[in-house]
Amino acid sequence: MSENGKVRNHPLINIGGTSILYKEDVLGVFDLDTASTKADTKRYLSRMEQAKRLITVGTDIPKSFVVETDGFKERVYFTTLSSATIYGRWKRQSKYL
Repeated sequence: MSENGKVRNHPLINIGGTSILYKEDVLGVFDLDTASTKADTKRYLSRMEQAKRLITVGTDIPKSFVVETDGFKERVYFTTLSSATIYGRWKRQSKYL
């Protein structure tokens, strides 16, 4: 059971390195090259950074970002994995839902 009292039955997804999220908490996975060109996305990412809710996974140049929520706060993870790789991992684990 999690801190907020929800029972978690859904599989986990590795978004790079040792960072693992509950699939049910992932709001979206976005390609950094295409999504970050929009002004709204830039403002959103800037707000998340200022709020200290932007987490970098890995040490290489990020290729995508994952938006995750625990029901109360959103967090953004910059990851070195491509959005296609994360999507592939998501699909492989879907059979367990």
